[in-house]
Amino acid sequence: MLSVVLIWIYVIATTYLTGFALLKFITSLDCMHSQKSKGTYRKYNAHFRTSYIVAGLVVNTIYAEIYSLFEGVGLVANFLMITICVVIAVYYRNELIADLVEVLRLFVSGRSGYLYLAIFLVMAYGSSHGIMHYDSDLYHAQAIHWIEDYGVIKGLGNLHVRLAYNSASFALSALYSLSFLSGKSFHVMAGFCALMLAWECIDIKDIVRRGYPILSDFARVMGIYYLFTIFDEMVAPASDYFLSTFIFYIVIRWLDMNVKHEKSYVPYIMLSLLGVYAVTIKLSAAPIMILAIIPIYRLLANRSAKTMKAFGLSVLLAVIIVVPFLVRNVIISGWLVYPFTSVDLFDVAWKIPKGLADYDAKEIKTYGRGFTDVATYGDMAVKDWIGPWFAGIHGMNKIMLILDIAAILVFFVCLIYFFAIAINKKAKFKDSKVLNISDRRMVNFADFLTISGTMVACLVFWLFTAPLIRYGEVYVCLTFAIIFGRLLIRLFNYIGYENEFTKRTIMAFALIFVIWLLYKGVNLVRADIPGFNSTNFLAQQDYGQYDVESFEISGVTFYYPKEGDRIGYKYFPAATRDLSEELQFIGYGITSGIVAKQEN
Repeated sequence: MLSVVLIWIYVIATTYLTGFALLKFITSLDCMHSQKSKGTYRKYNAHFRTSYIVAGLVVNTIYAEIYSLFEGVGLVANFLMITICVVIAVYYRNELIADLVEVLRLFVSGRSGYLYLAIFLVMAYGSSHGIMHYDSDLYHAQAIHWIEDYGVIKGLGNLHVRLAYNSASFALSALYSLSFLSGKSFHVMAGFCALMLAWECIDIKDIVRRGYPILSDFARVMGIYYLFTIFDEMVAPASDYFLSTFIFYIVIRWLDMNVKHEKSYVPYIMLSLLGVYAVTIKLSAAPIMILAIIPIYRLLANRSAKTMKAFGLSVLLAVIIVVPFLVRNVIISGWLVYPFTSVDLFDVAWKIPKGLADYDAKEIKTYGRGFTDVATYGDMAVKDWIGPWFAGIHGMNKIMLILDIAAILVFFVCLIYFFAIAINKKAKFKDSKVLNISDRRMVNFADFLTISGTMVACLVFWLFTAPLIRYGEVYVCLTFAIIFGRLLIRLFNYIGYENEFTKRTIMAFALIFVIWLLYKGVNLVRADIPGFNSTNFLAQQDYGQYDVESFEISGVTFYYPKEGDRIGYKYFPAATRDLSEELQFIGYGITSGIVAKQEN
C-alpha cells in the first residue's frame, strides 16, 4: 500500500502539472473564450482540480506513446517528464501556489479534505492487492514489459496476437510502473483511474445540501456500484477498468454541466476529446463519440471566425490523441486497427496474416457471447446465441439488463415524441411541456436524448460485438440509470419538492443508499480478511509466478509456460508456446522486428 501511495503522489504531481499547463494554454486562446454579452467575452476556468489530473493523464499517455516509438519508456522517459513538469511549475508558480493553499483550506476549514484523503487511502489499499486478472498474466504484463524495455517492436503481434491489442492504457502503465527502480513493475494506474471516479462520486453528498437529486447523482450511484465491483480486481492493469472509469467520469461531468446549463463550449470539447482518448484505450468505446455532436452543433450553430478556430483546434487535438495510437498499431501488427481487417492500407513484411486477424476478431466475439468453440459458434445468428447468452447472466447484471431493455423502450418513446413536436409547425416545441427543462434540476431535453442515446448506442454496439459483461458493464449500469433517473426527477418536479410525499421518498432512498454502502463496505472487509497479508501495507502484490520453459531465436531466449498460457511479467520476452520453428527476426536482433519464418 505504501508503494501505491508514493507512486500515486508522483502521478498526481506530474499529471496535475501537465494537465494544468494544457488547460491553461487552451483556455487562454481567444477562440476558446465564450461570449458573456454583446462585445464581451470571458475565459473559461476549470471548476474542478481533478480536471487537471484527468487532462494530465491524457497528455502523459500521449507522451508515453510517442516516446515508445523511439525507445523503451523507462528512466529517461520519466526524467524528461519530470524536467518538463519542473519548467511548468516554475512558469505557473503563482497560480499553483494559490491552488495548493486552496487545497490546504479543505483540511483547515472543513471535513472535505479528510474525506478525499480517506478515499485516497482506501483505494490505495484496494490497489495494493487482490485478484490478478487472467489476461494480465496472459498478455497485459508482457505488453507493458515490452513498452518498458523496447517501446515498440515491428511485428510484435506475430509473437503473440494479443500483444497486438494495442491499448493506450499499457503505455500509461509502463510510464508509471517505475520498473527501472527495482526490476519490479508496479501496476497502479487502473486503481488510480478508479480513484478519479471515486473522488468524482464523492459529490453525491451534495444531495443533503440541495435537498433533491440531480441526474448525475444517478450516474454517481452506479459509479459507486462499479467501484465496489472492481475493488478487489483493480490491482490488475486490465484496459476494461481504465475504459469504464473514464466513461463514468465523462458521463457524470457531462450531466453536471447540463444541469448547471454551462454556456462555455470548452468543457464539452474537453470531454469529447476524453472520449477520443477512451477509444484509444479500447475500441469498443467508439459510440461514446456521439456526444461530440453537442459541442460540434454549438460551434457550427454560432458560426464565426472564433468558433471555426475552436473547431479546427479541437480536430487538431483529436488527431494528436489518435495518431500515436494508430502508428503503434501499424508497427506492432501491420494493421491500422487490429484485428479489424476491413481497413487494409499497409503492405509491410511484419503484417499479421489477414486470416489470423479475422479468426482473432471472431474469437473475441464468440468468447464475449459465452462460447469457446469458434468453428461451431463463430457465425451463429443473433436468434441462436442471444437466448443462451442472456441465460448465462446472473444476479444484479441480469436485473440491470432487464431495466436497460425497458429504458430503451422509454428512450424511443421520448425520441418519437421529440421529433413529433419538432415537426408539428402549429405547436412550438417547449421542453417545459415535456419534461420541464426550465427547472435547474433538469437536463435540457435535447441534450438528455443525446446523452441517453449515446448510452443506448454504446450498449447495442457492445451487445453485437463482444457482449462479455466486464467489457460493457459501464453501459449496462448507465443506460437505465440515466433514463429512469430523468423520469424520477420529472415525477418529483411534478409533485413538488415541498410535498411531504416527495420529502419522505427522497429520505427513504437516501437511507437505503446509506444502508447499502454500509453493507457493501462490511462485505469488502469480510472478503479481505481471509487473504489478509500485512506485507500489502508496504509493497504491492506482484504479477503471478509460473513454471516456464524456453526456446531461442537467433540467440535470444524466449520463455513459455509449461502448462496453460499464462506467464506473468518476470519471464521476458515470452510467448504461449515454442515458436522457434515459426518465427525469425527481420534483421540481426530483436529490435529489428519479428516475422513469420520464410520457407527456403
